Amino acid sequence: MEELKDRLKIALETRRMTAAELARQSGVDKGAISHYLKGEFVPKSEAVGKMARALDVSPAWLLGFDVNMKGEVLQPKIELYKLNAENQTRLMAYYQALLDTQGEDHGDG
Repeated sequence: MEELKDRLKIALETRRMTAAELARQSGVDKGAISHYLKGEFVPKSEAVGKMARALDVSPAWLLGFDVNMKGEVLQPKIELYKLNAENQTRLMAYYQALLDTQGEDHGDG
């Protein structure tokens, strides 16, 4: 799992923003941001929220949780090939049954 310092660096690079710009836009002290980038301190939730808003990312993502930058939960990767043929067939039948029970009007979740 990536740490806050890694995610903060990624967000700054993605947004083409410097730590000084982040400090100005978020209201979080520039020195504190420097410590966060080095992994020396973990910010309080208020600072995480301010930086996340300024960077237009999810606070959960910034904290290293398994979500994308906008906070959407990442879908698990299903490695179907790891199942034997019988279990692949069973899984596909179960999947189809789930689709059938939710009806046509609810196909997008």
